[in-house]
Amino acid sequence: MSLENISPTRINLIRTKKTLSLAESGRDVLERKRDILLRELRTSIYDAEKAREALLRALTIAYQSLKEANMAKGSETVANVALGSSFEANFLVDFRSIMGVTVPNVEFQSATDPKPDYGFANTNAELDKAFKQFYSLLKLLAELAKAEGTTFQIANDVGRTQRRVNALNHVLIPMYRNETKKIALVLEEKDREEFVRTKRIKRMIRERE
Repeated sequence: MSLENISPTRINLIRTKKTLSLAESGRDVLERKRDILLRELRTSIYDAEKAREALLRALTIAYQSLKEANMAKGSETVANVALGSSFEANFLVDFRSIMGVTVPNVEFQSATDPKPDYGFANTNAELDKAFKQFYSLLKLLAELAKAEGTTFQIANDVGRTQRRVNALNHVLIPMYRNETKKIALVLEEKDREEFVRTKRIKRMIRERE
């Protein structure tokens, strides 16, 4: 972007100063937004780390129960039971806004007392225990999806906001400052020339008198 063709007039000086002021105000707003988003980003990263750790711990316990069920009934029997299940997990996905950034809100619609939908002929207590433990993982998965989705969206917007701040700080604001200074210098020089010219005319008038 170039301002080379702007004439050094007082009206253009006023317009350039106004544009400069707007650019500086916009920069300040964007910096405040960036700082708030960075705080939110740190929180969401922490939440994601905690959710991931909780999920890994729960997965370890759940797979141990599944291993015990496999040893008790045989892995083929357990696999057949799993294939015959029509159990569905329901998740509610909504969205909310953080400083204009749309982030996901994921919630697992858990049952009060979840029951396995398989028969009990070829199952045992170990398999029922594994079912309940894997069922509890769904809530942790929802929490992790929410935290990681929020982290991803905020991180993207922080990057976009920082690029806009950089463009204002390093391109637009210096450009308008330089143009304002250049127009002001030209106008000052014109004022001096006009002052000298007016003074000379007055002197000539006095000399003729």
